[in-house]
Amino acid sequence: MSTGVNGWHPGELAIQRKLNFDGPAVHLWRYIQPEMDEYHSDYYVSEAPFTLVTVLDNDLRPWGSVLPGRDERASSLKVPNSQTILADARLWDGDPMVDVLASFGNETSRTSKQYRYLMAGVGIEFRTRRRHKFAGYMRGAKNKGGCDYALDLAVDQSLANCPKYISIREFTRHPNPNPRVEFRVLEMGPNDELPQTVIDIIHATDTMFLATVYKARTEDASRFPSHAGMNHRGGHPGFIRVRPSDRRTLVVPDYSGNRHLSSLGNIQTTGLAGITIIDFSSGDVLYLTGEATNVVGDAAQELMPRQAALTTLRVTGYVLVRNALPLRERAGSLTPSPYSPPIKYLREENREIAFAPGPMPNARLAKVSIHADDLATLEFELSPNEKALEVRPGQAIALDFTKLLGRPAYAHMAPFAPKSINDDRVRTWTVASAHEGAGARHFSMTMRRKPSGVVTGALFAIAHKLRDARPELLADARALALDVGIVGITGEFALPPPATSTKLLFAAGGIGITPFLSMLAALAARGPGTQADVVLALSTREPTVFVSLVRAALGNSPPPGIRVQLDVFTHTDILAFEHDMMPRSPGLVATWYKGRIPSEYWVGVAEGREAFVCGPNEFGNAVGKAIREAGVPKDNIYREGFAY
Repeated sequence: MSTGVNGWHPGELAIQRKLNFDGPAVHLWRYIQPEMDEYHSDYYVSEAPFTLVTVLDNDLRPWGSVLPGRDERASSLKVPNSQTILADARLWDGDPMVDVLASFGNETSRTSKQYRYLMAGVGIEFRTRRRHKFAGYMRGAKNKGGCDYALDLAVDQSLANCPKYISIREFTRHPNPNPRVEFRVLEMGPNDELPQTVIDIIHATDTMFLATVYKARTEDASRFPSHAGMNHRGGHPGFIRVRPSDRRTLVVPDYSGNRHLSSLGNIQTTGLAGITIIDFSSGDVLYLTGEATNVVGDAAQELMPRQAALTTLRVTGYVLVRNALPLRERAGSLTPSPYSPPIKYLREENREIAFAPGPMPNARLAKVSIHADDLATLEFELSPNEKALEVRPGQAIALDFTKLLGRPAYAHMAPFAPKSINDDRVRTWTVASAHEGAGARHFSMTMRRKPSGVVTGALFAIAHKLRDARPELLADARALALDVGIVGITGEFALPPPATSTKLLFAAGGIGITPFLSMLAALAARGPGTQADVVLALSTREPTVFVSLVRAALGNSPPPGIRVQLDVFTHTDILAFEHDMMPRSPGLVATWYKGRIPSEYWVGVAEGREAFVCGPNEFGNAVGKAIREAGVPKDNIYREGFAY
């Protein structure tokens, strides 16, 4: 097989060894070809709506530049042969390639010119998630007036890449963009920060393009010549984090891929990278470049808990161009990648109180209460030598089930279980029990079995076997010795401290009632003198189960000073047993409504209250909008979403 490289270069080998991939990946370099085949040549001409390319500035820092289609055409590229790409490029002021082309051909040093004009690109067919990468150098460039250029790119590496983290999108042409440079800071000072506008763009994106470069040492140059790299990175919006401590360092988690680690290998060698982010709705383009570092093992987990490998980029230059891309994402066309794992936050963001890397505290399954075939409450207790946990009512706890399930084996693709690719066996549930004012040595979680869920599937399988064969172990399951690791406590969705608020509105969609069980139990346990007026609006298909859990949380009837109005909305026909199920006492009044919660319900009910909303995204979005329209200020509405 003819290849485009002669093996992994020293940087690639170094990072592969750090991640224990040097064995499995030893021969994978053979897939990198020295030229494009006819399939990929046609792909760039007809399928990719734009191409991202890596260019190097005067300081040899990599930037990601955008080659969009010209006018109404789908592409600005032509491929006359397997090692040549011709680009009829309409660029814009602010794009880093404009500065590079302004000095093209002016270098006096042949070596400098060869390295300066290294180039790499990636094209994506977003409607099918197909992706192809190439690398080479800029052979020629001719200015056709303004920011229009005719480019001649030589290709000496070609590789079809996996579609794993690409979100499906459809585009429409936007033929009259009006590019405007909002920020252009090419050299940041040592104490400079990124503007909040830029940070917001970074945190909102689900797609970025990573520009890298490998500069060969003299002794390696003949076998591993210098080259540039360009690749795609994707995840759920927010997967890239910006460190609050300096407001300029990006942290990018490394997800399971093809084990080539070419981009990370380039970074391992040069310590440089660029990131380009496109807002596909507005056409805004953000360009970043800076000093990059690969971080693995405990050092990575100290920065981003539960993340074994990541890359940091300390930005040294950035440019934001508004309304630049001559196309827009078609509304409603977005389909997120099923492979993207849940977002992980930085330790310093204080979004998750995680324990330091090393041995985790342990808890043992102590009790199981089965409410329905797919709904149960599990209670865990700490090992005797573990320190008690501090859990605020409404917070969640992250548990590591590796001891029960083992770590998943590597798989490149998993079409029938895509989330298994990055499954770290850690799951997070809201704590349903209340432990306000005292450390918790036990905690319970009410959970629903997820279809095809690895962890909940295993837990419910155990619960059902106990119910059928050893029901006495449901009440005391400690003999099973089912131990889990406690990763940390998470969430700011919590009951306000005593005396800070007496009028509360809880809106729960289905299993989203779990934080409110903890909050109600905590209110009931606050003791004499506690005053609280609570409305709990519950939308559910299982009213009998959830109303029973609410009553149990309150001890069947709230103590004096606490009034709870429970409004249950359901399509289930419960008329036959409504009288027995719907409790009425001086402190608890429950009412049943047929159907969904109508928007007019919130008028009057929500007024003057702090509102807490928990449930599936569609439920949370609808309720949040209705509560705002009912007059509750945005700052008085707190939302707890479900994990991806």
